[in-house]
Amino acid sequence: MNKRETWKTKVGLILAAAGNAVGLGNILRFPSKVALYGGGAFMLPYFIALFLMGLPLMIIEWVIGRYAGRYGHGSMTGILGLFFKHASWARILGSVGVAIPVCICMYYIYIESWTLGFAFLSVLQKLPQPVISTDAHEAAKPYIDFFRNYTSPSATAYLFLILTLCINWFILQRGVVKGIEITAKIGMPLLILFGIFLSFLCLSAKNWTGFEGLKFIYNLNFSGITDPKIWVEAAGQIFFTLSLGMGAIATYASYVRQREDIVKAGFITAGINEFVEVIIGASIVIPAAFAMFSAIAIPELAKEGTFRIGFMTMPAIFMSFPVGWFISFVWFSLLFLAALTSSLALIQPLVALFEDEMKWSHTKAVTVSMILITVGAHFSAFIPHFIDELDFWSGCVFLLLFGLVEIVVFVWIFGINNFYNELTTYTKIRLPKAFVYTVAFVSPLFIAFVVYFWVIKELKNTLFTTDPYKIFARVFILLILVLLGFIAVKSRKIILKDVRYLRVIKE
Repeated sequence: MNKRETWKTKVGLILAAAGNAVGLGNILRFPSKVALYGGGAFMLPYFIALFLMGLPLMIIEWVIGRYAGRYGHGSMTGILGLFFKHASWARILGSVGVAIPVCICMYYIYIESWTLGFAFLSVLQKLPQPVISTDAHEAAKPYIDFFRNYTSPSATAYLFLILTLCINWFILQRGVVKGIEITAKIGMPLLILFGIFLSFLCLSAKNWTGFEGLKFIYNLNFSGITDPKIWVEAAGQIFFTLSLGMGAIATYASYVRQREDIVKAGFITAGINEFVEVIIGASIVIPAAFAMFSAIAIPELAKEGTFRIGFMTMPAIFMSFPVGWFISFVWFSLLFLAALTSSLALIQPLVALFEDEMKWSHTKAVTVSMILITVGAHFSAFIPHFIDELDFWSGCVFLLLFGLVEIVVFVWIFGINNFYNELTTYTKIRLPKAFVYTVAFVSPLFIAFVVYFWVIKELKNTLFTTDPYKIFARVFILLILVLLGFIAVKSRKIILKDVRYLRVIKE
């Protein structure tokens, strides 16, 4: 029986967990969603979703991850199976919680490679120079064209995709402590410090025109309150940005020592993530867009797709400063580190599945995981609409649905009293039992209402499509679900031979 790793230090644990959550979702995906859905109209559903759903689920995943790690489980396949004596149906359902981060990582890692590519292009001074024009569209055009040409994909983009895949493979091979923890300790503090500096640059650009971007984001606007799609996207952003409903937090929590204060860890993780997103992230990309292109160009930039807006606005503002190429290099390098900590976290549930459930060696588990990710990353690079389809279904809809499953299983079926006892063990922050009842009743009702009204109003228009690229992406998602479901059933016999799980079943 292989001994599972544990995090070496508390600081390393917190930074790794924060690095899990903090990434391109904070700096690029969040501004794209805000811009696409009307600024303040998006933020009200966003904050409601954070408090009614995000924070409760963050604590749930930390609690359950630590509990499952005690019995050698780090993937949702094993974690969910643990609560139903490893019944095949429960393990198949749990495999959805592994498929979600896998599908997300397949496009996320391609976008991650853009940050590395833009960092090197900054050094080579190959980024477009600012166009002095009163026409916002004309000013933005060089950056839009450059981005489209780069991601077509160009030979340069493909080279950096391969390099990014190799870097992820190398770090994962080093394991939790020597690979993931060390990377997070270096990347997270640097990202936050430079992010604060860059926020000041973007807000102060063009005589503080950047502040108009903050007004756009935080201007209270009730126009989206009745739009189900905005609620789904806002809730999906909370899940995505906090890495919830995808098993990544629970996987990291499964490697903690059993006396770890997981409530404290959960709140600190969420706090760091939200600081980076709503303070730093909100103060960079959209303020830069307002300063360089004005409000007129924002909708056009947002329509380029999720994550894209930052790759068009940031080079524009960087190149307007002296030694802008150097600032651009440092920023995109740090953004790559932030993305790297998240992609490692997204792949780890699959690695944990192979290690914990199939009993594979670490090297074999990492290698097979990276082969699967590499296939999806190539589809993301070469097939139109593949990224946005995976982002919507895996990075939004499936996250909501699996979050609902987590609440039902880990609170209701595990038992409110059992969950509360696990929640209050080895913690200095003793949450009242009312918190558990809020999680048990309010959070699932909120998710159910969001999904229900979206299904009534949007499902028909979203589901039916004749676009062959979108159909291909959806078929691919189904194939991933089938593959991981098959592994969940196949590994069941292996698991039932392990004395740790036999003890749980007898209990």
